[in-house]
Amino acid sequence: MAARVGRSPVQFAQESWSELKKVTWPSSETVVRLTLIVIVISAIIAAYIFGFDNLFTWLITSRFTGTPGASPSPAP
Repeated sequence: MAARVGRSPVQFAQESWSELKKVTWPSSETVVRLTLIVIVISAIIAAYIFGFDNLFTWLITSRFTGTPGASPSPAP
């Protein structure tokens, strides 16, 4: 729909409201279920990234410092 110049705010609000009435809104159960799925998947991905980050940190630290688990001391 092309924007019309000179349209009043009241007309815009009325048209917006009529368009919102046409929307098929999900049920609250669907919203809760999909929200929980997003949270669970996000937690799984976060745990995956956390695990590999710690693994790579341990590998790099032990490779360059010679002591497993030790982090390099800061420069003076």
